[in-house]
Amino acid sequence: MLRIYSSPESPPSRILRASNSGVSAREADVSIYQENTQEATEPSVKPSSIWRRAGVVRWLPYVLFFALLANIPFWVASRWLDISQNGWFCLEYISVGLLALFVPRLLGAVLLLLAIAVDVLAGVCETYFLSVTQCLTNLGAVRHFSGSRLLAGSAVVLLVLLTAFVEWYLAATVSAKYRLRTATCLIAFAILYLSVDCVTVVRRTGTLPHFLQPKRSFQDLVQASYLTEVRVSRSPTVLFVHRKIFPIPTGLPIRSAAAIALGSAGHTAASNSQQTPNLVVILVESWGLDKESSVSNALVQPYAQPSLLRRYEIFQGTVPFYGSTVAGEARELCGSTIGFQLMQIPASELEGCLPKRLDALGYHTVALHGMDGAFFDRTTWYQTIGFQEAWFRNRFQQEGLPNCPSVFPGTCDAAIAEWIGRRLEENSAKPEFVYWVTLNSHLPVPTPSPLKTPDSCSFAPSLAQQPSLCSWYQLVANVHHSVADMVMTDLARPTIFVIVGDHAPPFSDSDLRNRFSSTVVPYILLVPRKQQAP
Repeated sequence: MLRIYSSPESPPSRILRASNSGVSAREADVSIYQENTQEATEPSVKPSSIWRRAGVVRWLPYVLFFALLANIPFWVASRWLDISQNGWFCLEYISVGLLALFVPRLLGAVLLLLAIAVDVLAGVCETYFLSVTQCLTNLGAVRHFSGSRLLAGSAVVLLVLLTAFVEWYLAATVSAKYRLRTATCLIAFAILYLSVDCVTVVRRTGTLPHFLQPKRSFQDLVQASYLTEVRVSRSPTVLFVHRKIFPIPTGLPIRSAAAIALGSAGHTAASNSQQTPNLVVILVESWGLDKESSVSNALVQPYAQPSLLRRYEIFQGTVPFYGSTVAGEARELCGSTIGFQLMQIPASELEGCLPKRLDALGYHTVALHGMDGAFFDRTTWYQTIGFQEAWFRNRFQQEGLPNCPSVFPGTCDAAIAEWIGRRLEENSAKPEFVYWVTLNSHLPVPTPSPLKTPDSCSFAPSLAQQPSLCSWYQLVANVHHSVADMVMTDLARPTIFVIVGDHAPPFSDSDLRNRFSSTVVPYILLVPRKQQAP
């Protein structure tokens, strides 16, 4: 058989060369086969081997973890705990990733735990109009959460601990050889996130963002800033520094609906045979000014009944808001922006607040709230500010009033409204100053609302399409219906009613949040008409 061998060197010549070197022909054939096999496989290099040679598998998971995956606990917390998510990716996690390359593994895990805690804390502060100090000094409010809320919080804590363990494991996979390229990639991610945000702000405003630029007025301080508009990156440190450098002024006078109502009291007394009128101030939880007029008008429709209009003059307006519910209480009771300082300042500095002023005018003063008195320490500071009597959930339960489900379970608002009506029907030697903070519309609201006969949301497509917004509307409308029924009872003496919001509803969803004014809340004032001579 004729065999044709290709150049450059034929097998016979290789065999001859092998025999001359003392190698058998069989061994030479095996060597030739191995050489041919190796030559056939050498030109194709697997991509995976390139990745292994570059060490990518040793450092890329670390980069992806700190740039992307470390955000998972906050994403879960924002959904389960209903807190604002002002940006998708936290720059502080990337900073921790850079530090963890050069510090002990355990310290890196601890730093990540702290960064996630600060991130969640910033989300809570931004959502509920609180400062960092206010959040930290009132952590005890957590024990008043509903069972489902506590369960969700526990699950988030476990997820955070798992994330810290993953960081501790990954830190061991990046050797000193790969630290530079790992750090470079982390910085590149940070630059990418910031660049996208800068482009977004430039397209929206025409100027570069100035995250720490001083605001020009008090109103600007409570307006949504660039910090709440950033959509890709978030930085709780920048948020805290901004609020530390440019805090909302405290202790300044502020217009309140209660002060407007108090000014009507003298006129009412003169119109009703010098009989001093009762004064009822109702601070409605999360009643903000909806920019959609159809919704705002529907909420106050219960006061437009002809029979009610024959008995009361109706006044509407807005007053500023600047913080959480306690800040709303300071506004209405003291006409001041002292906010949470209301809970610590001595009685001598509260002489100008309504309870003591009305006490001096001969009023009996009583404060009502459907939660426990320990919630934001109201048992203590209600007494300090001058209320002679205070009712909380435990006393209402003793009276047989039912509880309603909420993030903070407590006495049903409608039941308290009925209780106030019965109290005002009784003849008393002194006029009453009744101050009531409602509860059931505290966000996050249960969906659907637990009301037996809630108002329909079908009149406004925006309500019908958003279950949480619809539930909020129904719970706030329930308060207004209950108050409208109460004011029409057979009251023992003329009574002025002021119904006012504490702050805008703190929805975690930015679209829902932006539906409401960030500077003012609405109020309704009911002033008794002059009694007709018999």
